Amino acid sequence: MKSFIIGLVALSTLLACDSNPSLQKYLVEKESNPEFISASLSMDLLIQNLDSLSLEEKESVQKIEKINVLALLKDKGEFTLEEERTALRTILNQTEYKSLINFNGADREAKFLYSGNEGDIQEIVFFGYDVKMGMLLLRMRGSNIEPNDIFKITQMGDQLNLGAISGFEGLMEDSMQ
Repeated sequence: MKSFIIGLVALSTLLACDSNPSLQKYLVEKESNPEFISASLSMDLLIQNLDSLSLEEKESVQKIEKINVLALLKDKGEFTLEEERTALRTILNQTEYKSLINFNGADREAKFLYSGNEGDIQEIVFFGYDVKMGMLLLRMRGSNIEPNDIFKITQMGDQLNLGAISGFEGLMEDSMQ
């Protein structure tokens, strides 16, 4: 009986372990990798003048708790770039991520995704890839984010202070065009 209980505990432990790679694990692993450019920041660093926003815009922005930015520039090598692109695609193709917008061209790829449900979005993810530049991952985490909040935040593109993130200016500007 004792070995049956031990076996049951071992089996439940194995089943509880999730073997799928997670975006959080990926970000933590890559932020210490010198080949990547990474930053974690608050939304108020990206908005040049938070006080000038309307009350609705401010409320939408304040629902974003943390922003993670990760980039791998093309000069790190095509093999490394393609390997990381494949790893991110595997993570972002998991069922927890729902697609908002997809763009695939000959030399570019862009995806906006979210996790959670439409009434309470937990995170918003942008993944961009450009053959000439490299790849960019932007993850915004928050609570009680609704689709209308996402729309409002994307409309604030002209108010983003991209210079606040050293090394990302060109890559982010090109990916937002």
